[in-house]
Amino acid sequence: MAQNDRDTFDKVGQYNLEEIAILSYQFDKEESLPRKMDIKGILYNFEIAEDIMTKNVVGSAIVYDMQDIRTMLPITGLERLSLKFNSPGTPGYDFTEVNGIPLQIYKIDNVRRDPDTDKAQLYQIFFCSPEMYRNSITKISKAYTGPVEQGVADILRNYLKSEKPFYFEPTATNSKIVIPNLNPYEAISLLAKSAIPKNYPENAGYVFYETSQGYYFRSVASMMAIGQIGSEVTPKWKYTSLISSIADNPKQPEIKDIERRLSNVIKYEYDMPVNTLDNIFMGLYASKTISHDAFNKTITTSTYDYNERGKKQPHMEMRREAGLLYPENVEYDDTRKPLTQMFDSKLMVKSDTSKIHNEYENRGETSGLSARISMKQGMRNSNLSLLVYGNTLLTAGDVITFTTPLMRPVGPGEQEENNPYTSGRYLIMAIKHMVNVETQNHEMVIKCFKDSVRSAYPTEEEALSHIGKGTITNYNLYEEQYREFFGDVYV
Repeated sequence: MAQNDRDTFDKVGQYNLEEIAILSYQFDKEESLPRKMDIKGILYNFEIAEDIMTKNVVGSAIVYDMQDIRTMLPITGLERLSLKFNSPGTPGYDFTEVNGIPLQIYKIDNVRRDPDTDKAQLYQIFFCSPEMYRNSITKISKAYTGPVEQGVADILRNYLKSEKPFYFEPTATNSKIVIPNLNPYEAISLLAKSAIPKNYPENAGYVFYETSQGYYFRSVASMMAIGQIGSEVTPKWKYTSLISSIADNPKQPEIKDIERRLSNVIKYEYDMPVNTLDNIFMGLYASKTISHDAFNKTITTSTYDYNERGKKQPHMEMRREAGLLYPENVEYDDTRKPLTQMFDSKLMVKSDTSKIHNEYENRGETSGLSARISMKQGMRNSNLSLLVYGNTLLTAGDVITFTTPLMRPVGPGEQEENNPYTSGRYLIMAIKHMVNVETQNHEMVIKCFKDSVRSAYPTEEEALSHIGKGTITNYNLYEEQYREFFGDVYV
């Protein structure tokens, strides 16, 4: 239920929607201000989302229009959307004209007439951060020297013209990178490939994204650990798959524990908890990189062992009993080696020529390539989608915990056990807030992942190799066909 004058939850699903209005590109001549149209009264529902793998906040709103506002205003794609939305007592989205940067309306779609009313229509208004427009109309041809984060900050402030807060993770990179006529987001992606975290030199994989709090340029490792490897990030929220039917206070059942109810998961599902073949092809477990240095005329070969390098990298689970996504010291078939030492499964060739830019370091693109592709593939494993009650305290990049029991019957006197592999810490990759104004309810979908397990997978020195005995026989197809049709020996 919408909250207009309180900062406390009375019921899960509550929200505050202080403002949602369209700002026209036309000015009111009397007030010398943009024409403003409050659409809260015609709002049917709206969504707003953020994702660490995309660059901007995006969303949409469905309105029930009986005044044909999209024509009378009109809406042309040059309008802004002033929005202020949050869960009671928590930070939220402030994209108002006074305290923030209004969002950009870029599309109207799904226009349909109400079959029961001739003069009414429903349509969907799509909006995004204004930086997306700047990105589309801007090109960069420039060389950046020194720490990578300085180049990203320059692009954000001087090319994207953003006035939002910028949070960055210092890099250990001192390089010179030439941007060859790219748009700002492509330029940032190019810079990110060369970024090595200052506190996590064995890692790579910087991402640039926006949340309700501002823009971030950081490594995935920094989302998992604080300071140094081994210091886990404190979870922002704890979720459980079981909804308790026990009253919070049996003597006063009308008193409800809102925080506990916010921790209940309405629905959840896993996407690709195990896909070993894809992990092999994509380089999660092992890879080989051949680097060519044209200046020194050398060719260098380096290998990546997931279990060996993984111990030097932050993960979602870093306690002593935790483990990675591949059981340690388990050999595959009769190779006498684990899949983490099958380096030819992913072969890459890169130019690693030194002295291109005098004394500046060569780009970290090659040195961090194996770690980066392994990390990205790890993010595709054990993906968890949660449908939960709305809570704008959480943002993309936060850590949560999720607890689910073993899916098996529990006998009399037995205690239910938590799943040792799927329960634990998860990193939020994306959040979509969904507000239904008609039912006055706020829910959200959280997509997250874990790149390790709370309890290590069992190890086995004598791993499975052969089962039974196959038939090793080669057949001449002509002979077999002749025998089948003529019942005689083929000559």
